[in-house]
Amino acid sequence: MARPRNLPPELLDGPDGGDGGDSSLAPDPLEGYEPTGLRGPRTSLTPEMVLTIAREIARTGVLRSAAAKAGTTDDCLSQWLRRGKDAAARRKRSLYTQLYMEVEYARAHRRAYLINLGERSVTDRHMNPRFVTWLMAVTEPKEFTVPREPGAALPGNALGPAFEMVTPEQAMKSLEEKAAKFLALEDRRAAMIAEATAAADAESAPSEGA
Repeated sequence: MARPRNLPPELLDGPDGGDGGDSSLAPDPLEGYEPTGLRGPRTSLTPEMVLTIAREIARTGVLRSAAAKAGTTDDCLSQWLRRGKDAAARRKRSLYTQLYMEVEYARAHRRAYLINLGERSVTDRHMNPRFVTWLMAVTEPKEFTVPREPGAALPGNALGPAFEMVTPEQAMKSLEEKAAKFLALEDRRAAMIAEATAAADAESAPSEGA
């Protein structure tokens, strides 16, 4: 496979002076994967699981992935985190508070990594800032997105929510308003057609009588 142009050497397989051979630039999705062999989720937190969860949060920022890596579920992990947060607020110390603190530190590490990556994308012409911007907005929406006013349009090619979240009641109200507006326009349209038809009939009536 020929070496792609305009890519930095560190993104290419093989030595700088070669063509990379037949290696693919795409990562192998099965690299590092091994089945767990678990027949069900782990429901008891252990110190080893705390470290596994924290590392995965620091790497991906995804709670569900961290739970799966530790052999449990995201619901169970969320309960452990809530338990640790409540205990930390009461200045208690336990394995759950350790989990909570490790996850918070891992999230801070991930946040700093994304900020650094975003800053690099500004000056590195080989990097596409769009992916970094999207990733920051998805994984840390409270930190890296600007609240939108209702009906406000995004300028240019800015990245942002594709739609506004509404409640079922708001959706039904909006639908009813649009339906009422449509029916009112149809009534006006029918009235105009009826008036035009009546006027045409009135104009043609004398000629038919003559």
